[in-house]
Amino acid sequence: MATGNSTLSAIAGVPSVPASAAPPPFPPLAGTAFPAAQDRWERLVTMAEMPFPAGRVWEALVSPAHLRHWLAVCHGHWAEPDQESTLDFEDGEFFYCRTSQSMRPRGARPGTLIYQWRWVGIGPAATVTWTVRPVPGGTLVTVVEEATNPPSDWRSWNGMGWPGILDQLANYLRTGVDSRWPWRRMGPYLQIPLPQMPYAAWAALTSPPAVQHWLQRSAGSLTVGDPMTVVMGDASGTVELTVTKSVDAGQEFPSYMPYLEFELRRPSWRAALGGRLWIEPAGLGESLLQVFHHGWERLDIHDPVTERKLLTSFWTGAAARAQMLLGAGPSAAGPHGWTAGAAPSPEHNGAGPAPGAMNGHGGGPPAIDLPAAMAFGQTVLDHLGGAMTSLLVALGLRLGLLGALAAGPATSAELAAGTGLAERYVREWLWGLHSAGYLRLDAPAGRFTLPAEHAAVLGAPDSPMSMSAGFQLVPAMAGMLDEVAAAFRAGSGIGPEGFPESMYEAMEQMSATWLDALLVDQWLPSVDGLVERLRRGARVADVGSGSGRAVLAMARRFPASEFIGYDVYARNVARASELASGAGMADRVRFREADAAGDLTGPLDLITMFATLHDAPDPYALLGAARAALKPDGVLLIQESAAATPGENTGPAGQILYATSVLHCVPAALAAGGPALGTLGLPYETLAALAGKAGFGHVHEVPVQSPMNALFVLRP
Repeated sequence: MATGNSTLSAIAGVPSVPASAAPPPFPPLAGTAFPAAQDRWERLVTMAEMPFPAGRVWEALVSPAHLRHWLAVCHGHWAEPDQESTLDFEDGEFFYCRTSQSMRPRGARPGTLIYQWRWVGIGPAATVTWTVRPVPGGTLVTVVEEATNPPSDWRSWNGMGWPGILDQLANYLRTGVDSRWPWRRMGPYLQIPLPQMPYAAWAALTSPPAVQHWLQRSAGSLTVGDPMTVVMGDASGTVELTVTKSVDAGQEFPSYMPYLEFELRRPSWRAALGGRLWIEPAGLGESLLQVFHHGWERLDIHDPVTERKLLTSFWTGAAARAQMLLGAGPSAAGPHGWTAGAAPSPEHNGAGPAPGAMNGHGGGPPAIDLPAAMAFGQTVLDHLGGAMTSLLVALGLRLGLLGALAAGPATSAELAAGTGLAERYVREWLWGLHSAGYLRLDAPAGRFTLPAEHAAVLGAPDSPMSMSAGFQLVPAMAGMLDEVAAAFRAGSGIGPEGFPESMYEAMEQMSATWLDALLVDQWLPSVDGLVERLRRGARVADVGSGSGRAVLAMARRFPASEFIGYDVYARNVARASELASGAGMADRVRFREADAAGDLTGPLDLITMFATLHDAPDPYALLGAARAALKPDGVLLIQESAAATPGENTGPAGQILYATSVLHCVPAALAAGGPALGTLGLPYETLAALAGKAGFGHVHEVPVQSPMNALFVLRP
């Protein structure tokens, strides 16, 4: 991002660059700075001679107005003794800093800046000493970084390390334009301290159950070439991680440490982002897991900073989950007098247990793992923020604000005028979604933008990625809290009339997202011979048909087939019949208000049950009725959502589905006299056992790339 002359002219010491001048080239990846001394484990010295006065170099180093153009945006009190600050590289990476000395150059005396810093408060702090020394013809800049047992090779830190940083400073002084671009080729870079030796920690974290937990895997594995779908944990959706190289312990010289190289892909990227995951020893009984990304310049995306921040947020959450998985204990007090940590109080002299460390009678409250508590606190804060943001999105959908923003950028006044709403409310709503990262802001113009990628998820009902129905479901379910709380106390259920119409509408829209995009084009073709049979003409029944979305989608594609839908809710049957009539398909599409367990009649070629069986009053009886109604070569297609054991239903998908189960599925099933299996109550093992008992000889799970759905094919 080039910086205009009008902005820089107010900053003393920066050269004026004519507007008509040709833009300078990006700084080379290999510059003129060189390491003068390097010791991987203790000290790194880097030097560069610059043809500028020492005072000007010093001003660029200590002035936040200059620093933001060649290093990072500073928050707090930078370069002030005994003060703390944060360096924000605006790519998802942050450093916490505490300055101990700041002395500007005077005459022949060099300037000195000394501070401690550490990456987002993780890992050891390092001491950094800048010396700005006047020399004939310019200034000699020396940077010394020192730390106790730093875990990584500084020469490659962030792609170019300190030589690259000094070249960025020199390039900024020479051109007056933002020179941080080379940093954005690399990162984010994460270090995760673990309380186990490297080999044991690596084996534990790369096991399939652990991967599902700390990496939030929904499909795939860490096997080379097997695409693994990872849930990002926010509105950005999922990312595809594919391991390209896997090296086990003891296999590769010189470290013999295990590592993985991988690629990340997202639908909005034109290429893959490279990555590396590795582990190193960090002391007796401890290790350091590290993640590093590279290749951002290949992606050619409009806003890499936002993408980097999303990745950083994901890996920060993954770090907390990895540490909790391995039982990370409390860390030592923060370095250099910082307050981050869990050090004993000064009053405790070390003789006997620290206060609060005893369990049992008279010992006070049990000691807690402070870092784990803080990590969990962040998780809870994220969830609360997501819940509040969900309400703002639901409001924006109801008022047409998101649809209006999808048409183009707007100020709060323009958006209010276009939607007929009060500007003050609109303004606050815009800032709320901007704080969540849903909207982007052109600050000088005051215009907010809903990026096309975000609109595909939030506001476009015909998008296969749309999640707008999920946001509309939140207020409907929140309105059921009193009724469900009463059902908790009484152990009773809630009949269909007890739920608001808005809940059924939202559920219908949620189902439409995957029914419209996946059912006809992916799910049906995944069953051998089924599409050809439907084309020739088949008899099909859909159980739990709702408003008829699945039936109508199949009927449109296969006009030679006949369809009947079963639902126990009168309002659903009436709505589905109306839609079938309006589509001119009433002659071959019918809907019945009935329990299919006692009403299915054959012979049928295909029976479908989409998110229905777990709610049935008698799942076994329903499967038996389906088996009796099917032709000998017929197919029962079932969609459910569950892992093998309840403990594996984790991550955002599990959170959404369990909440849906508590607030709708369980009370609705109990009201119908059913066993209330719950939304996640039919994993493969349970379904296969029920199906075998009902007379089905074959149960096969069809792989689908979805964290919310599992698809099963049952045959007699």
